[in-house]
Amino acid sequence: MKKSNRNTFQKQILSAAIGSTILPSVSADINHAKHSKSRNQIASMRYQSLGKTNMLISQLVMGTAFWKDESVIPLFDRLVDSGVNYVDASPAYQRGESERILGTLMKRKGLRDRLFIANKISFYDEFLTRLTNEIFNGLPNEKKQMLRKRADIIMQKKNILRPGYHFTYFKNQSKKIELSCLRYVINQEYGRLKSWKSKIKARMHELVIQSLKKSNTDYFDVLFCPHGVAIPEMLEDESIREVMDELKQKGIIRASAVSMHNDVAGNLEKAVDLGFYDVSMIAFNIGNYNQVYPAVKRAADQGMGLIAMKAARIMDTPEEPQKEIEQLDMNIKAPLSIHAKGYIWALKQDEISACVSDMKTIEQVEENLSIFKHFDT
Repeated sequence: MKKSNRNTFQKQILSAAIGSTILPSVSADINHAKHSKSRNQIASMRYQSLGKTNMLISQLVMGTAFWKDESVIPLFDRLVDSGVNYVDASPAYQRGESERILGTLMKRKGLRDRLFIANKISFYDEFLTRLTNEIFNGLPNEKKQMLRKRADIIMQKKNILRPGYHFTYFKNQSKKIELSCLRYVINQEYGRLKSWKSKIKARMHELVIQSLKKSNTDYFDVLFCPHGVAIPEMLEDESIREVMDELKQKGIIRASAVSMHNDVAGNLEKAVDLGFYDVSMIAFNIGNYNQVYPAVKRAADQGMGLIAMKAARIMDTPEEPQKEIEQLDMNIKAPLSIHAKGYIWALKQDEISACVSDMKTIEQVEENLSIFKHFDT
């Protein structure tokens, strides 16, 4: 799309966010690859339908969380040449550098049409937190303490941090649960979500525009919001559904999605109940399988596309499930690292379409590409 058309297009998106009538799609360029089911298929790679999205994605998904400079480009090229066709991005990764690198790559002629690109409205949570903090910070200390106590009671009742269910994949992960519970009780007490809707939606559209520009594309195949939801109540903001619907109508996204590391079963059940999410990316592995699988099965039965994350990271958590790790190592006898075996385990689950992997070295790339040779071991 030419630069002048791109700017006009982005202004139309933002006007829709603040209440203007949603216009028909403005350019055939936006739609040229929107309905393609398969991309970049190579015989040595395995592909799976992503729920009902009409996307046939590689079972190995390229994560970009560690893309901090151009040294990742040879790894990217190797993966694309090997048939990987799905890239998972976020403006939050590496303070935006990851998304910038993706945008540089998308300048290559014809590359965009070979890939399914997923991105996230990662700073939706920060915006909501800022709005609720404006209320909280203006309250007397006694009221603050009361709200904190209510949030603590909710967190205790949920029992999210119970053994075998919660695993620590990154620093301050459980802190997000605490903050989300507090944000929830503030919203309950003061009921501002509806009155904030116009500014929330405008901010969400603005963030999408920024990511489109930085990623050098006019559409995303999959868009996540929230990015890493902590508790199911945080999915109840009707602005999310409305923005996703508006973006679909404009041809800016194909599928709406949510990702979760915390309270996976609870959040996934809620996403299914809401009925508008097409895809979920979930922490799903040998550690939390028993407590999460019923929700996973229900989501898959409803046609939701499921991508597993933390299938390998589980081996390095403080809660390291040693018994399950030893069993995995015994059951999969291939000459692979325990991390690669974690991917094989996840991909053997019928409900899972793909696994996302953040590959930092060429050795990791080569080993992960080799897992498909060992599916029967």
